[in-house]
Amino acid sequence: MCLQGFCIAFNVGSISAIVPAIAKDFGVSEFIIGRINWAYMLPYGFLALLYGPLTRRFDNKHIAVVSLILFSCFNFLSGVASNYTMLFVFRFLVGIFAAATTPLVLIYIADRAHEARRGKAIGFFFSATFVADLSGLFLSGLVPWRLMFFIPGVLGLIVAALTARHFPHTLAGKTDARSRYSEAFKEPAILKAFVYIFFVSMLYQGVRQWLGVYFSLHLKMSQFFISMALAATSLAGIFGEAFGGVSADKKGRVPTLKAGIFLMSLAALLLIFVKSALGVVLLMLALGFGWTVNHAGLSTFLTDLDKRFMKEISSLNSSVRFVAGGLGVVVAGWLMQKSFALGFFVYGCLFLLMFFGTEKILSKKVS
Repeated sequence: MCLQGFCIAFNVGSISAIVPAIAKDFGVSEFIIGRINWAYMLPYGFLALLYGPLTRRFDNKHIAVVSLILFSCFNFLSGVASNYTMLFVFRFLVGIFAAATTPLVLIYIADRAHEARRGKAIGFFFSATFVADLSGLFLSGLVPWRLMFFIPGVLGLIVAALTARHFPHTLAGKTDARSRYSEAFKEPAILKAFVYIFFVSMLYQGVRQWLGVYFSLHLKMSQFFISMALAATSLAGIFGEAFGGVSADKKGRVPTLKAGIFLMSLAALLLIFVKSALGVVLLMLALGFGWTVNHAGLSTFLTDLDKRFMKEISSLNSSVRFVAGGLGVVVAGWLMQKSFALGFFVYGCLFLLMFFGTEKILSKKVS
């Protein structure tokens, strides 16, 4: 499962770092090329809704293998795209098939792991995805941007072969794949949890996915430094996911979420003032650590909810995060074009509002 997560996550973060390089190669604006971020995130979000219910009908091993193969194919095509339109379309298709991995993993953990150890398992899985993200960001400052699509294409085929050979036949469907989303949303705890996820994801991605453009246009950073600065968020994320998972088990879900979101608020607000290279790196570490502590705690919180709807919950987790993230990139792009300082201020204040609202929104859950 960690290898699957590594493959899917390898070039997600690095795309925002290589936007300036792609824009220069194609001769278009960074704000136009930046659209490939939501071209991946929105289909990922919507199609994630499909994969959880599919496990009622099909073996998740088969779903994983097919999705990884198609993920690889469209990554290769992204790497050979000759213009922005082709890249946009292929990135859209990559998002469709990348969406399978996380729902399948969360279903497996919710079914197999003891409640007191779920946070640790979830933190370990997501730490592996941030190792991948960090690897991609590091390489994005050293290699041509097209290789950033070829590498996950190769990795995807290798992991598909390993999954076909070694992954257990689990969660094979015995019934139809009818979804129960409408029933799930009748549970107040589930509805409130996903409202919370929607807003925290929208805010984080709205800041995160435009940082490469901000560093290039306003701080005049080189491609290498942009990649290294953004790599700091992934480096912090490796530890943040593990820390957040363990903290969710030992200190509680809600206190863990609040700690993470406070760090994100602080980082966004300080971006207005900090211009030095060291300061930027420290803020990226805070942003990445805060996001992943919140992410691991919230993913663990979801496994405590009503088990009747765990397949829907696992899909909704990916779906809502990526749809909200994609919308966040669109909205933030409009705001950041006007003023990055204004954008960071607005998003930092909204993070702070969520910090104060976390306990009220998530105070009750279905066990």
